[in-house]
Order: sequence, then structure tokens, then C-alpha cells
Amino acid sequence: MARFMNLLTGQGKDDKEILTTLTMLDRNRVPVRMEVENTSIHFNTRLSVKSATVIVAKPLNLKEGLAKGGTVRFKVPASDGKELRMEVITPHFNLTNGNPVFLCKIPTIYAQSNMRGATRFNTSRFNNVAMVLADHPERYRIVDLSTGGCKVFLPNQEAKERFRVGASLHGARIDLGQKASVHLSVVVPRSQRGQAVGCQFEVSKEGTSLKYLQHLLSSLEKAELERYRT
Repeated sequence: MARFMNLLTGQGKDDKEILTTLTMLDRNRVPVRMEVENTSIHFNTRLSVKSATVIVAKPLNLKEGLAKGGTVRFKVPASDGKELRMEVITPHFNLTNGNPVFLCKIPTIYAQSNMRGATRFNTSRFNNVAMVLADHPERYRIVDLSTGGCKVFLPNQEAKERFRVGASLHGARIDLGQKASVHLSVVVPRSQRGQAVGCQFEVSKEGTSLKYLQHLLSSLEKAELERYRT
């Protein structure tokens, strides 16, 4: 696939470049991976541009998460990491052919990177994906997961104290049910919000931990793409 940014003529301002990029994605029917901000919802989709509006194909099973005034974002394919963040103006709309879409404003500037190098997957529906700290029997449910981080549900104040922001935790593991575990060489809590803490981690290079994590993430991705098929 040709690099889109190499096809752009002239430098111009961001808004002109963004409109050109969106038009090319539309014309070439290039799929993008969309994220609904402040959720763990991701899906592959296509978009089109019409009357100063971005029309985004919506998965049939996407019933919640989108709201007027909310935002979605995606990385522009083959653009060296440039991201676009769009405000939702109509969360639910049907085209004349009956296909569901949602409508967004065309952004005028590129989005600041959210610093997520890896795709997160929602694990909140699983009760058996949990983090266990060294020397503590409690299991803390993981509500989303990626190759290098996760969000952990904290049931009480004692748990919040164990996951102090910036403090390195060693000897932790992620249990995947009762038969498999991903051992972590270090876990560093980065932010607490409400009853959840966002953590960065490094997987132990010993044993099968990395293999188990990659297998789980692959399974979650397949399930997510099937669930949110456009």
C-alpha cells in the first residue's frame, strides 16, 4: 500500500492535509481501526466524507458507547503515527440502504498521541483474568489488557494502597483461569481513577508467559473483530 502522506501534494495547513487524507481513505476504501474514547471499544471500519462530515460505518452490535459530543480516534494508515480525533455529532444514523453509521465533524488539527503503543482489549466480561501480587492471596480483576499494560479493578482502599502510583511491584502474575499464568518481571502503576488503576508491565522472558499472553490477546482480537463487524 502506497504511503498516503507521500501522495499528498504541498505542505499546507493541517486542516487541508487532513481533508485530503480523509478523502483518500474514502476513495481507496482503506480500513482504519477506530477507538471510542473513554471505553475499551475498538473496531475496524471504513469512512467516507460528504458535506464536511465524516461518515463512519458502525458495527451492528455496537449499541452503547457512542454519544453526541463524544470522541473517537484512529491512527492514519502509513502516516508515521499521525492520529485523528473526531467529535461525534450523530451517534446513530441509517443510510438510505439501511446500513448503520455515525457522523463526525472533520477535525482541523492532528490529535496529540495518547501514548498507547499497543491496542487494548476489553476483558471486563471475564472473571478469571486477574492480577496477583507477590505475598498476597487476593486476585484483582483485570478489565482491559494489552501487550505491555492493563487496567486493574481495585475493590477497596487497601488495594489502592498496594497499587501506589509510580511504585515498582515485583513478583506479580496475571492468572488466565486456573491453568495458565503470565509471570511479570515488574509492574508499575501509572494512574488511578475511581476504582481502577492503569499499570505498565514487563512480561518475564522465562518459561511460557509471553506465549500465553500473545495467545490470549490474539483470541481477544478475533472475538472483538467478530463482535464489532461492520
